[in-house]
Amino acid sequence: MNRTVSFILNHIIYYICIDSCRNITTPTRPQLNPLLLRHMETHSGTTTGPHRSSMTLSVSVDGSETALIEQCGAHIGEDTVASSESVPALRFQKNTLAHLPVEILANIFMYIVSEEESYMDVSNPRGAPAYLAATHVCRHWRETALECSTLWAFIDGVSAQWLATMLERSKKAALVIIYNDPKPLRQCGFEKILLQLPRIKFLQLCPSPPEADRILDCLSSLPTPLLHTFKFLVFGNATFAKPISDTIFQGEAPRLRSVQLVQCYFSWTSCIFSGLRSLHIGLSPKRSPLSQILSALRHMPELELLTLEPRSSKHSDAPFDQVALPRLRRIELSNSTIHTATSFFSHLVLPIDVRVVLSLTKIESAQSFADLFSAIHKNHDESVPVIRSLRVSLLHDLFTLRFSTSIPEHPWAPRDSDIRLSIAFLHNSWITKPDILFDICRMVPHRKIQHLVASFPGLDTTEEFWRTGSVDLPKLESIHLDDTPIQGLLLAFLVRNEQSHAAYPSLRVLELENINLGCKERLFLEHVLTVLRAGRGVGIHTLRLTRCRNLMCDDVERLQTTVFVDWDRHEDALMDTDGGCLCRGCNDDDSE
Repeated sequence: MNRTVSFILNHIIYYICIDSCRNITTPTRPQLNPLLLRHMETHSGTTTGPHRSSMTLSVSVDGSETALIEQCGAHIGEDTVASSESVPALRFQKNTLAHLPVEILANIFMYIVSEEESYMDVSNPRGAPAYLAATHVCRHWRETALECSTLWAFIDGVSAQWLATMLERSKKAALVIIYNDPKPLRQCGFEKILLQLPRIKFLQLCPSPPEADRILDCLSSLPTPLLHTFKFLVFGNATFAKPISDTIFQGEAPRLRSVQLVQCYFSWTSCIFSGLRSLHIGLSPKRSPLSQILSALRHMPELELLTLEPRSSKHSDAPFDQVALPRLRRIELSNSTIHTATSFFSHLVLPIDVRVVLSLTKIESAQSFADLFSAIHKNHDESVPVIRSLRVSLLHDLFTLRFSTSIPEHPWAPRDSDIRLSIAFLHNSWITKPDILFDICRMVPHRKIQHLVASFPGLDTTEEFWRTGSVDLPKLESIHLDDTPIQGLLLAFLVRNEQSHAAYPSLRVLELENINLGCKERLFLEHVLTVLRAGRGVGIHTLRLTRCRNLMCDDVERLQTTVFVDWDRHEDALMDTDGGCLCRGCNDDDSE
């Protein structure tokens, strides 16, 4: 709601300011004969005036000139009446906007900059605050804006000229300081900014590497009793050696709750960050020992969100006591090897319901995932949420698996809190086979996966692939395929001989979405469902079809004779301009 109100109010202020600053003597277009103008508008279907008449001229170009003049006069009279009626309403709107109570008007101004999500867009490219427009509407608006000290406390990349003005107008209000570019930070003189440390509640700096050490010295010069969020992102390849140590903020930041560091080297041993709820540590210019990260986490018992990029961390086999993070709700490791991730989790004691997000640079074997899961879930006897659904996808050679504790009504729309484990890694067809996905599933503890959503565009999933999945996911009740070839799955449903068994014996629902059904695939689907109905395979009772191409109404009617079909009635024939079929099967036959 606040985002919508902010958007509307920004536009109201902008257009009112533009209108109030417009010169009265603005040149206008050449004045045309009003009769000719009206005649042109009517016959061209356009209008250039403030109102478009609902009437049309009944006289043609070759008609009576007198009749034309009379009708034009009638139109002019209607427009005059409409304009005179709208004047009181416009005057009322102008007076209302110009004389809003001070409290309401100040709150309206604050909507522009009050939310943290809007901190990144409160200044214009020239270094002036965007809400400066509010001071140029009228005297009432200007006086209100100038007296609203909190309005001037949002300093987002402002120029040196405006920095002093805003610091003066903000009076004693808590400051939000954001400089996403080293250049304006350098021009303003960061020393002037950091002299305000005792007043700052939100501080985000993106210095260049040569300035980072000097800024860190300034950050250690004063305490920050109000600071809630601190972001320090070095712009470029950092080469400085000074770490962010316990001396920062003179060791006094009692309200600090969120820290983000990128391209920074740190060394913490004290409790200055003991109250943190969120910590994000990006790439470091130096290889940080894993023990150093763990030592820092030991002083953060209240931590709830943790994001690390430990790609450059040095692994050590030296013994290290485990670190307990009892309040942690989410932990994310990016650009990490599976060996580093396993070592890191082996030293942590996490809540049983923590959400884990892993982005792995490479995988070694399926067994390496078994070691990883053992490190994450150390207490096998505890009652933990059961994994009930899985989404797996392959996009641009990146495999992603997301395990959820719920079975969503939509094919895949669980709550974020239900996704307990997410794993992403690059797939190299020369090194790993696609069925490693099912090996990973087999090793996930506390699983009872009943719902599978799979999206493998461009990957030819074979019968062997799906039969492997059936062994590792025996309790599966529904499968949803999105932009994925279906022939391999259909073959897995069939019993080939007395020694073989149908895959996915518990399957009851098959959902197909965004799939190009070739002519042969469509006929084979019908054949497989007929065989299954005869009791020679899986007991599918529902088939859902969404945005499937090359599927017509008569095709669905034939399918409905064997199974209940939930169809979105999307008809899109794969035909060329000559009526020829464009499906892959027919094209292969033509090429032969």
